[in-house]
Amino acid sequence: MATFDYAVLLAALAGLVMVIGGIVLIYKGAIVLASTDSSSALSIEWKQDFRLNTQAPGIAFFIIGLIFSSISIYASKPTAIEPIKIEGEVTQIPELVTIRARSSTWIVQGGSNGVIKGRIHPHIEDITLEISAPGYKPESITFSLSELENRTVKFDAVNLQHLVTAIVGHQENIIEVEESIQPITAPASFGAEQ
Repeated sequence: MATFDYAVLLAALAGLVMVIGGIVLIYKGAIVLASTDSSSALSIEWKQDFRLNTQAPGIAFFIIGLIFSSISIYASKPTAIEPIKIEGEVTQIPELVTIRARSSTWIVQGGSNGVIKGRIHPHIEDITLEISAPGYKPESITFSLSELENRTVKFDAVNLQHLVTAIVGHQENIIEVEESIQPITAPASFGAEQ
């Protein structure tokens, strides 16, 4: 757990202790919820914008406990992750192009006897795009997230290297069959007892 997680947990525990402590003190009679005279009233003022007056000072334990708990709940709310946009062009490829995006590679070394114990700290700094298409050599491009503008990955025209030439059928390679051929779904007539 990180320091922030400990701080949130301690704030939540402090709020719980304040509320339970207030209930215990009311039970023992050390504080009362009955109203008192205005001279012993509790008054809290903050920058003349927020003012809280009560003639039941026991309520302060519950309010402070509620404030601690509310702050810890608000602070522990997960932040929204902004998406990363990808823009670019792959030229002279009629096939469907696939782009795989991945972050850095983290390596954990294996120990002896097959026992693996390690730790990674997945802080994403770079993003690697692997651009591929059927019959073409994939190409990888790495971008630093700190250098992105508006969280958009932009790459110029990419021209993938052609590795496999497509097989094109020619009409002269097709031979006509004179006898009728059974459909492909018919039972086999060879290799079995006739």
